Amino acid sequence: MKHLILTTALAALTASPALANKVFVSNERGNTVTVIDSDTWEVIEEFPAGNRPRGITISPDGTKLYVCASDDDTVRVFDTETYEELYTLPSGPDPELFVIHPSGNPLYIANEDDNLVTVTDTETRQVLAEVPVGVEPEGMGISADQKYVVNTSETTNMAHFINTETYEIDHNILVDQRPRYAQYTADGTRLYVSSEIGGTVSVMDIAEDGTPTLTQKIEFEV
Repeated sequence: MKHLILTTALAALTASPALANKVFVSNERGNTVTVIDSDTWEVIEEFPAGNRPRGITISPDGTKLYVCASDDDTVRVFDTETYEELYTLPSGPDPELFVIHPSGNPLYIANEDDNLVTVTDTETRQVLAEVPVGVEPEGMGISADQKYVVNTSETTNMAHFINTETYEIDHNILVDQRPRYAQYTADGTRLYVSSEIGGTVSVMDIAEDGTPTLTQKIEFEV
């Protein structure tokens, strides 16, 4: 059976009408991306995406698909209509997950092997910064005002709040074991961080200046 990892990108928001019914799924073991019609749930296409494709997202204008090719140490960029590879972006070693700025530039990438978040300019295709974070960085999220990017480090068990102007960590919040995903609410007033082994979702209130406060944990049976 084909192994479909959970990092999927749904190109249905404000992208072009041609993308309104497409879901792109990265297949970590198959080294491909599967394209699914979200109306019929049928596979439209499957194409090579490099070695161990994981994180996946779409440019705000809907024209480009970004894929973390983890074992290639690069981000591969594809045309969302033709599925042809356009070019690659420097990512640092073992890119896991990433988040793109709402403007389409830059791309913030978690590098698991060297404990960095790499900031890459999607237009010049140059690395803008490398930010040291905790051990095994994974999840990435961006605040509604784009002032902070959050990275979760799976072994350090922290959420790191990176200032997008200075590329420095302004805040660290301890969460439960093996945090994976970080997601802000649309208004930016709250952040949720899931912890895979801890079996919790940490809930943080976000002040107007971006300062996070851990307010509660939603618990699940492990």
